[in-house]
Amino acid sequence: MPLAAVRLRRPPTADAALALALMALATVETLVSTDIDPGPRTLAAAVLMPLALAWRRAAALAVAVAVVIVWSLSGAENSLYAFLCGLVAVYSCGGDPDPPRAVAGAALFAVSLVAMLTVDPDRGGVTDFIFTGVLFGGSWGLGRLVHQRTSRAGALERRAEAAERERAPAVADERRRIARELHDVIAHTISVMVVQTGVVRRRLRNERPQDSELLSGVEATGREAIADLRRLLDILRADDEALALAPQPGLGELDRLTAQVRAAGLPVDLAVEGEALPLPGGVELVAYRVVQESLTNALKHAHATRASVRLRYGGAALDVVVTDDGGGVQANGSGTGHGLIGLRQRVALYGGSFVARPLPAGGFEVHASLPIEPGR
Repeated sequence: MPLAAVRLRRPPTADAALALALMALATVETLVSTDIDPGPRTLAAAVLMPLALAWRRAAALAVAVAVVIVWSLSGAENSLYAFLCGLVAVYSCGGDPDPPRAVAGAALFAVSLVAMLTVDPDRGGVTDFIFTGVLFGGSWGLGRLVHQRTSRAGALERRAEAAERERAPAVADERRRIARELHDVIAHTISVMVVQTGVVRRRLRNERPQDSELLSGVEATGREAIADLRRLLDILRADDEALALAPQPGLGELDRLTAQVRAAGLPVDLAVEGEALPLPGGVELVAYRVVQESLTNALKHAHATRASVRLRYGGAALDVVVTDDGGGVQANGSGTGHGLIGLRQRVALYGGSFVARPLPAGGFEVHASLPIEPGR
């Protein structure tokens, strides 16, 4: 980065504060130390070397060059402040996001320190080289480590934000899809109620006309409810999407579903544990979708060679467990894929719990627990 651009950019507050603190230390040391001649050159170095550190994040290599040049010409090579400024500069080079610049900064300090130790008559021993190399090399390595961890944390945060942005429309789309399917279930149920009410009303027309009149009102209300449901579906349905005329599937369709999956090349075992209970249409639809989506993932994405479907009827819940021996679905394995988002939304709608996870011994498991009403 050109130095002109560095000068125009305001340094971060923390770096400016660090530069001022080191400048104060350098000025005091220059004025009170008996080993430093407080002349114009040393006073200028006490100001310029710490001042350059204010832009250490914007141009670490340029700052390192400035620190090395001022340090070698300062006349205070053995001062504490110069040593600290060098450590900060080499740490900043380690944190440079560009690896070639980071390595160049490390090489610059290595050559400069070797040169300064070699020409110093009071130093140059093996201990001095080892101590200086470990200290400055450790500072550069620490800066590199901090940069890598910060970059990794930033990348994870960006991925999480991107996943959340992707998840929001997926959730909205799935909710509309659920609403469309529930429309069919609810409309069918209300239609049956209306038909049965009309039959009873006609039977009571002559014997109990007052009750027949009440049932007539119930029948009319039911028909209005069906009309309202159709209006709601028109709102939820996309403009280019045709209304599905086929009835929504239930658990009775699992045999056909598993047969289709077997025909596609994935062996599937279907087992039912416990006494099968009559379930509301919505619960059956959710259970069917869990099996359908899980087998689709196992077949198309997880490259599984075998899968199993278990329905467990308990006293208060229906457990749907689908396992396979595949590698899992990368997009869905963390629970953030569109398919698993849809299943999670469906199960939550009925107050159930949903878990999708890789198995310790290999493979993948989808487990949905749906509350049911015994005896219904």
